Amino acid sequence: MTRIPIALACMTMSAALAAEPIAYPPTATVPVVETRFGEQVADPYRWLEGDVRTDAKVRGWTEAENRVTEKYLAALPGRDVFMARMRALQDFERYGIPREAGGRYFYTYNTGLQNQSTLWVREGLEGAPRLLIDPNAWAKDGATALAEWAASEDGGLLAYAVQDGGTDWRTIHVLNVATGKPLSDEVRWVKFSNTAWLKDGSGFFYSRFPEPDGRTLFTGEDVNQSVWLHRIGTPQSVDIEIYATPRDPKLSHTARVTDDGRYLLITTTRGTDPRNAVEIARLDGSAIRPRALVAGLDHNWDLAGAKGASLWFVTDLGAPRQRIVVLDAEHPARAPRPVVPEVAETLVGASLVGDRLVVAYLGDAKSQAELWTLDGRRVGGVALPGIGTAVGFAGRNRNSESFFSFSSFATPPTVYRYDTATNRAALFAAPRVAFDPQAYDTHQIFFPSKDGTRV
Repeated sequence: MTRIPIALACMTMSAALAAEPIAYPPTATVPVVETRFGEQVADPYRWLEGDVRTDAKVRGWTEAENRVTEKYLAALPGRDVFMARMRALQDFERYGIPREAGGRYFYTYNTGLQNQSTLWVREGLEGAPRLLIDPNAWAKDGATALAEWAASEDGGLLAYAVQDGGTDWRTIHVLNVATGKPLSDEVRWVKFSNTAWLKDGSGFFYSRFPEPDGRTLFTGEDVNQSVWLHRIGTPQSVDIEIYATPRDPKLSHTARVTDDGRYLLITTTRGTDPRNAVEIARLDGSAIRPRALVAGLDHNWDLAGAKGASLWFVTDLGAPRQRIVVLDAEHPARAPRPVVPEVAETLVGASLVGDRLVVAYLGDAKSQAELWTLDGRRVGGVALPGIGTAVGFAGRNRNSESFFSFSSFATPPTVYRYDTATNRAALFAAPRVAFDPQAYDTHQIFFPSKDGTRV
């Protein structure tokens, strides 16, 4: 009986809110007219394209608009109930996929409602977790984030990127993992970059742009990205430029070092197009001289792993749903050797782990995974916890250990340790949630449509 007056009250309040006119703050116009293809085009609001972080007028306008919005939302009936329910649903632990280096295991963790995930380390698989980095202490508004991070081969050093206020710009710092103390290294003007360590931990490769002027810090065009080598303990001013394409400044470049430390691979793309070229260089102590391994921007080439001069790539060359081939690092002109053929499911990724290829597929809107030998023999399927999404499976060729995260409609992201030697997975970390995921079953049901298509 009490539901009727509550509903009527909500309806009455909603109607009152809808009837009350909203007083929007005034928006200034600035006379800007340009000629485009012979036509005069007015753009009086172009001034709003200024960056809110550096343009006081844009910031003032944005804050005024937000005040109007927040006032309206705060008066909505039932909003507090809705907010409380959404907060409860989102308040569960989140574990990142671990990465091993030198016997240490690094992973991110969020208690549930933290603005930023923290970075933890374990000394060994069963070691006690130790907090390494807490970005939540970096800024009062919680908008400064831990972005990319990578440990050196021996796990002694960690390069981590700081992202301020949602910008794409990063600044890379380095800390001593044992002590948790930062080193003096600071690498700036980094964007859209990997951090690829030399095997001996003496430095790392990264991608950067030229230092922008203050007016274009957040609005300038991303051009002239290049790959650099930073040596630990030295200022950025003495870093060495490794690769650039000044004749085509809109190309982007990211670096990766093979697990054995023998080669540097540089992937080149244009914009958001996934098709890429690949440059390769020996890391044998001599001058680093990248040369073409895969020329042109015609196909996808994603490195699955390397063993000696053999490089396994996921590619869509001759296979729209992708396949795996081997390239020879020392003889780029040799034709790719097929290893894993194209199938009906889409091949979305692969990793070389313990002399095996872990191959991930997407079939019928769900994740699947298989284990293959390096010469192209299928070992078997990888048993996943159910119907859902599995991501990860990265690892090293020097051992058979890998990790993946699985989630579904009723299962929050749960991390598993996978062994390519036994083709078995074991639970690594499961979040504590306010319900029992095992109480729910997920089924996939197909039905023939009117024209006979299976959906």
